[in-house]
Amino acid sequence: MIPTPRRQLAALLLLASILCRAQAAAPDDAVPAAHINGAPVHALTLRALLHQARDQPGRPSADAVLAGIVADRLQARWARERFSAAQLYPASTVGFAPGVGVDDRVVGLLRSMYASELEAALRALPGGALAGAIEASYPLAPAMLERLFGAPGALRLGYDFTPDQAALAARTPLLRYRLGKTEPVILSVLDVLERQNVQGRMEFFNRKMDFIAHQARLRVAGLFVLDWASRRFGAAAVADLRQALDDQEAVRGALRLYGLADGAEAHSPLQATLARHVTQADVNAFYSAHKDQFRRTDKVRARHIRVASEALAKHIAAEVAAGKDFALLARRHSLAPNAARGGDLGWVMQTAAPGWLAALARQQPAGQVSTPFRAPVGPSAPATWDIVLVAQRIEGFYPPGSETVRYMARKAIAHERARAEFTDARIALVRAAKVDMPSRLPGATGAP
Repeated sequence: MIPTPRRQLAALLLLASILCRAQAAAPDDAVPAAHINGAPVHALTLRALLHQARDQPGRPSADAVLAGIVADRLQARWARERFSAAQLYPASTVGFAPGVGVDDRVVGLLRSMYASELEAALRALPGGALAGAIEASYPLAPAMLERLFGAPGALRLGYDFTPDQAALAARTPLLRYRLGKTEPVILSVLDVLERQNVQGRMEFFNRKMDFIAHQARLRVAGLFVLDWASRRFGAAAVADLRQALDDQEAVRGALRLYGLADGAEAHSPLQATLARHVTQADVNAFYSAHKDQFRRTDKVRARHIRVASEALAKHIAAEVAAGKDFALLARRHSLAPNAARGGDLGWVMQTAAPGWLAALARQQPAGQVSTPFRAPVGPSAPATWDIVLVAQRIEGFYPPGSETVRYMARKAIAHERARAEFTDARIALVRAAKVDMPSRLPGATGAP
């Protein structure tokens, strides 16, 4: 791997240092954690993201968490200006819509942080349970189901509403609920279906009424948590927490597009474009600076033993591991033509298309007997097993002008340029922003 460049270390130092006055304690509700270009980061947001980070390695401090909130808010706006929602959230076509996932994360965090207080609020409802907030349920008649979802058993290419179906679903109630002293609210079919992934939408179109009713109740449960938090902390604080979690998702999406998330490098069009602009001079310079990354095994001196049963192969491998002479065992047991030479394969050279035994030998460490491998023979040929012992390895380097070097270097250079572009943008955004905070963030410690 390429060593971490200085600009990445500078980014980490900068993002931590801009918020050096943050305290390790969570702030009071009345005191904003920070202001970014005049807009507040609410105390609830810092507290919740500290709670979210509690199981991360090293348990990040309030300084680090607040630095991340600030940088993510700035870079999320930057990402949304450059990429579409479909690019940032590619899984939304078969998974949950991005907003649904963020809402669920907000609710999950609040439930985790304030479990006992939410439980007390539930007990205060009529009947002491969430059902006390539901004033009426509206069964869906068969005729309405057909208008909403079409004829039963119809062949479908997808599970999305047409505009007419969506308009009807928005007018079709599932239940009526009331939270606190507010007016009753109608939850429609569309309200619930829009929050499903593709499997959930299939259940709707398949008229699974128990599933539909359960999803409606889950939605009311989530709304109950959000309503409680809005009355406790204020709607602006809850909206700010939602914004912070949405910012995290947008930044993760940008990281994927830049090929910087786990497993995303091979699928990054941006890195592919950067790789096309890597010159041979760039490749040569990278090869000189990172020559150890282009090591290869030029040749190995090896022996092997071929036998007709896996059990015998394992027995021989155990004997070699215990110190028995490999060449002697080869002469005694091997079925291969080179048995009389102690199974000597000679020098197995680097070739463009090595046979399976040569490839196996080149992968083995020196002085360590391999596990038995079954030979890849045809269905009518007798099965055999081989064990290999490498006595000596000669290491070298891929030639600087080889296609292997060109491919590996272009890929590594493109990855580093993508990382530099993303990191430099993050640094520049933070430097250009006006970030203010109280000289002290008062409040009780850590989790509520």
